[in-house]
This record gives sequence, C-alpha cells and structure tokens, in this order.
Amino acid sequence: MNRIVIGSNSNDTNDLIKDELVMRIDKDTNVLIEDSPVKKIVFDVEDASVNILIIRNKNEAVMYDVNVNKGNVSFNNISYDSNNVTINVNLNQERSNILLNNSVVTNKEVAYDINVNHNAMETNSNVCNNGVTKKDGTIKFNVSSYAPKGSKDCNINQDSKIITLNKTNNNEIKPILLIDEFETEAKHAAFIGNFKASELFYLQSRGLTNKQAKNLLINGMLIGNLDVCFNEKETLKKRLNEEWR
Repeated sequence: MNRIVIGSNSNDTNDLIKDELVMRIDKDTNVLIEDSPVKKIVFDVEDASVNILIIRNKNEAVMYDVNVNKGNVSFNNISYDSNNVTINVNLNQERSNILLNNSVVTNKEVAYDINVNHNAMETNSNVCNNGVTKKDGTIKFNVSSYAPKGSKDCNINQDSKIITLNKTNNNEIKPILLIDEFETEAKHAAFIGNFKASELFYLQSRGLTNKQAKNLLINGMLIGNLDVCFNEKETLKKRLNEEWR
C-alpha cells in the first residue's frame, strides 16, 4: 500500500506545499498530514481505498475537499486547540463511501462545518464528531448531508457528541438532513453534556480516581473511534495526555 506523509514529519513534500494542494489518488493509499501549513487540501479519489489521518495543533483555519469517484475513504481528523475547519465531501459515483471521524479537544472557540453531498445512487456516509471542551472552550458542529432526487439506496448517518468539562459554554450541534429521495435512509444523533455518572462510578469502583476515569473516557471517545492502526492510536493517546491535560 502506498504511503504519503505531509507536514512536520515529512522530508520531500514540504517544498511543494502552497496555499492549495490537490492530491489525485488512484491506488490504495495511507495519508498522514501533520501540522501542514497549506490552507486547502483537495483529495480526488479514483476507485481506491484511502485512509487519511490529519493531526492539527493550533493551525490556521483550513478547508478539505474530498471527492470520491468510486472508492472507500476513511477520513480521520484530530485537532488540539486548532482553528476553524471546513470539510466538503462529494460522493460522485455509485458505491462511493466515506467514513469521517472528527475528534476535537479545545480550550477556545472553534467551529467545524461538514458538508456531505450524495451525488450518486448507492453511496454511503458515516460522520462521527466527538469533542471535549475545557476552560474557555466552545465547539460548534455544523453537519449537513444532502441527497438529491434520484440518489436512491443511499445510507446517511450523523453522530455528534460534545463533552463539556467547563462550567459555562455555548456548544452547538446543528445536524441538517436535506433528503429529496424517498428510497434513501438517513438518521442523526446529537448529545451535549458531561459523562454519565454511572460510567464514572463504574470505573471508580474498579479502583480508578475520578480524574483517571475521565481521562480514560476522553481517550476512548477521541482516539478509540479513529480508524487508524494500534501504534498510531497509542501515539495519539500520549500526545493527548502530554499536551492537553
């Protein structure tokens, strides 16, 4: 499988990066993007399976366009105190699929605008947003999924959760389903609040402190859901523990 690395850990690609980067991918590929200075990245996927992991630390606002022309894309984004992000997904041919895992942890106000367009029949999208706010943190998840007339047999799912560890916040989740086709299934779920007392009690009954229990739940929510390998998850967990809490 091909591998592409862009950003702080790459050697050859940094000199090629401008304000906009277009990546045309027609073979099974793993993509790692870490703290890239590029402001817009376009992924054009042609009949391939692509796994994308984006790690963002205090970057400027950025936009990602993902155009899937038949294929399977796993798009994983984890942000630590980064600025606003826009993600546009276009499923352009039959049997095009997107799994979008978005994990956000922040001490400031950030907004994530995610738009998924089902432009063909038999396309599938699963958008999973998980956020944690602390101190002055506020997260706004704006998620729109669109299925026009004729886009039959599509499956559309949105699932967004924000855990608030600060006393006051203006967290928002706006799930929007624009469905103009009867033969398509669409659903969404949204939650804003704190961890369930029963979850914390169960973990504390096993010998963990309250802080350890919350840390375990945060790691599971932000890292465990990502579609990446075990080693990458362990690295992300260490960074989350060292840099944020």
